[in-house]
Amino acid sequence: MPGDQETSRPAPPAVLDPAAGRWVFLGMLLLGLAGFASYKMLRAPAAPPPPEVAADPLLLEGRTVYEARCLTCHGPTGRGDGPIAGNLIGPPVGNLSNGKWKHGDRPEDVLKVIAKGVPGTRMSGWDQVLDPGPLRAVAAYAYYLAGQPVPAQLRDDGPLH
Repeated sequence: MPGDQETSRPAPPAVLDPAAGRWVFLGMLLLGLAGFASYKMLRAPAAPPPPEVAADPLLLEGRTVYEARCLTCHGPTGRGDGPIAGNLIGPPVGNLSNGKWKHGDRPEDVLKVIAKGVPGTRMSGWDQVLDPGPLRAVAAYAYYLAGQPVPAQLRDDGPLH
């Protein structure tokens, strides 16, 4: 009929079968678990600490923190050649091994860089993540990587001047 015009109706929304959704979720979960298990099995085990680090509880704790938090940027020996260092935007990652630190080499300077980070770089502050003890330990390990003696102030729990 000329007066009857067909009105267009929106298509009904697509409905996902709940059973299919569960299978998709289960498949994604299994893929994630397989990836995690593969990563754990294939990654290289950490080398044992050098004897001088193994014999010093502060350096041993610092090495543990360093390997968990710092190694990806600063590299295993502190040269700034970690696996992601080349892909970071901004100034190059600091070389800790040469002992010529741009932000100072006094214990309070090193702790400040680790705790508060460095503006304008990818060096984030760790004081919101690490307690004072681990901060001091990783600072001590930075001295070790630089081939410098660990300052006594880092071995004390007192305030740094």
